[in-house]
Amino acid sequence: MKARKKGQRGQISETASPTRQDRRHLLAAVALCVVTLLAFSNSFSAGFPLDNKGLILQDARVHEASGQNLDLILQHSYWWPRGNSGLYRPVTTLSYLFNYAILGDGDHPAGYHWVNFLLHLGNVLLVYTLALKLIGDFWPSALLAALWAVHPIHAEAVTNIVGRPDLLAGAALLGGCLLYLKSAEAGGLTRIAWLAGLTAATAAGVFSKESAVMIVAVILLYELTWWRERRLALILGSVAVLVPLEALLYQRSFVFVGEPPADFPFTDNPLVAAGFWQAKMTAIKVIARYLGLTLWPLNLSADYSYNEIPLARGSVQDWAAWLLVAALVAGVVLLYRRNRTAFFWAGFTFLTFLPTANLLFPIGTIMAERFLYLPAIGLLACLVLAAFAAGRRFRVSWLAPVILGVLICGFTARTWARNSDWQDELSLGRSGVRASPRSFKTHQILAEALYAADDSHSNVDAVIDEGEKALAVLDALPDTQNMAEIYRLAGECYLIKGDRLQQQSPRESSAGSPQSAEAFRRALGILQRGVAIQQAAREREMNRIRAEGKSQRLLGSSPNDDIYRLLSAVYLRLGDGDKAFDAAIEGRKYEPMKPEIYSQLGQVLMAAGQPEDAATALMEGMLVTSDMGLRQQLMELYRAGSGESGCAITNGPNGPAINPSCGLVHRNLCEASLDAIRIRLETGRRDLAVDLKKSFLNDYGCPSGPLNQVLPDTPGSR
Repeated sequence: MKARKKGQRGQISETASPTRQDRRHLLAAVALCVVTLLAFSNSFSAGFPLDNKGLILQDARVHEASGQNLDLILQHSYWWPRGNSGLYRPVTTLSYLFNYAILGDGDHPAGYHWVNFLLHLGNVLLVYTLALKLIGDFWPSALLAALWAVHPIHAEAVTNIVGRPDLLAGAALLGGCLLYLKSAEAGGLTRIAWLAGLTAATAAGVFSKESAVMIVAVILLYELTWWRERRLALILGSVAVLVPLEALLYQRSFVFVGEPPADFPFTDNPLVAAGFWQAKMTAIKVIARYLGLTLWPLNLSADYSYNEIPLARGSVQDWAAWLLVAALVAGVVLLYRRNRTAFFWAGFTFLTFLPTANLLFPIGTIMAERFLYLPAIGLLACLVLAAFAAGRRFRVSWLAPVILGVLICGFTARTWARNSDWQDELSLGRSGVRASPRSFKTHQILAEALYAADDSHSNVDAVIDEGEKALAVLDALPDTQNMAEIYRLAGECYLIKGDRLQQQSPRESSAGSPQSAEAFRRALGILQRGVAIQQAAREREMNRIRAEGKSQRLLGSSPNDDIYRLLSAVYLRLGDGDKAFDAAIEGRKYEPMKPEIYSQLGQVLMAAGQPEDAATALMEGMLVTSDMGLRQQLMELYRAGSGESGCAITNGPNGPAINPSCGLVHRNLCEASLDAIRIRLETGRRDLAVDLKKSFLNDYGCPSGPLNQVLPDTPGSR
């Protein structure tokens, strides 16, 4: 047998019989399955933290296997209807449907985790097969596959259920590479069969995650690395992968027609607002951080938002990162002549990482560990090749297996520990603030998790502590680049704290003790800033809608609009009734379908000594939202009254009921009808407004004049 040139692809180095080789490969596959299962054995109990809720538990499209849901998945984007991220991944969404509705997993996470694990395990075996094909030696190939299988950075793709796009795209790209190699070596109908498989794999990949399009570049890299004068194979392979790419482009043009470009928040990816060169140099700096996590994955985080990775400004750390990346690029260029196999794996890393590198265009995040799922193969392959080269150089045959074996054991232990971080938002937040203490969002995640973990909010001080850390990061940002969520939460927690302190000192003034007043004042400052940020966000969205020529009714409400209700409550605690009223009215403007804002408006009016106006506000909320809680509050208000309110409550067939024939109730009802109809008109439900008007006129005998001013009669409306 001729000696294999350095860096050249070869066959298994041992002169073993085919049967012995098959046995060895089978044992290697079993060992890889065992070590992978060992690393992820505690991942199956992890829940649905962060994006898992929106993409699985709250996406009605995946809750039932029906033709209508299939159409919705195929015709809409990945995050529909919650927003436009520019992502179209119907195969991934269909896989959630498969889990939720067909397998019946619903909101039980174990089944989803098994699918993720099996996908990852399949990818591990594909890596082993591809490594055998390209490296040629058994031990480097097996150790590479094992090292990659248990790498801790994969927890974000494997243990995190919605890391599935990376698993599916990885399977498509790895499988597609092998299918291409098979087609290049075959002929006739056999070649056609392999090419058909390549087309199917590419289609599955690109409709699972956009980065799978890099299969084209990986195939070209392979041919450029080991050119063999087989132009026909390359042409046919290119056609096979370009067909599904064309289908993807066509379908995306249909799905996103008329949609604006995806708008990524500055706080998620500061590069969107950076200058061209600053953005690129920061992205290069991030590459150095990715390299560090690949080799030393000790401190891992689910989030790297503002300001965990500051924009590049030429600091010592920036220059160190740039020089490291430059040295690696120079080394890769030299590898082309010295070791083609290592050159290919280095190029594989770059190409599979490029779509998420923020080098070509900004994406939704500045950094995410799941983006290393495929690129880590190439990095670890170079590490394995270097270890074996060192062993040969120093004539120590056991050096590489021992070093790599220790790494495999260490990675397995770290992965097993990392899986526990993904159990829920609380564990994820706690690990995040340790690994990414400068990210506002890790503190926000932990604050929200602490708040949700205790319905009594006895841990409000701990929530405030994390909220203040997030605010310390965000406060310097202008309103147009900031986020209102944490301001809303922190303001609410200071309100809760102030109420508790006030209850502990009931004999103090209306604002309570000095400590409670201080808490209310801090809540006021935070909520006022949050309102400014929310108004800036609303104005930005309104300008976008106007520019597109769409109706302003499409703007809708936001969860952050609750900040006006909280602001009203704080003003009320501090004794400023006028501002409390104004804030409540503003909140009703943005959240007309939320019962809480009517309850708050009623409290403000009661505090101002206007019980009848408070009754009207509660009546209005009851008419608009049909909320039974508001009905109960209204009945209690009537019971607490005197004189005219004595007839407000009557005994109905199902217990106490509001008596519309009572003069006070009738007056409140007719006054509330005006705003109720206005709200229906403003929310685009003219049909409901017309029905309400008819009911108030015919059933309750409300005066027609005020109603006609709000909703004039039209021909045929009677």
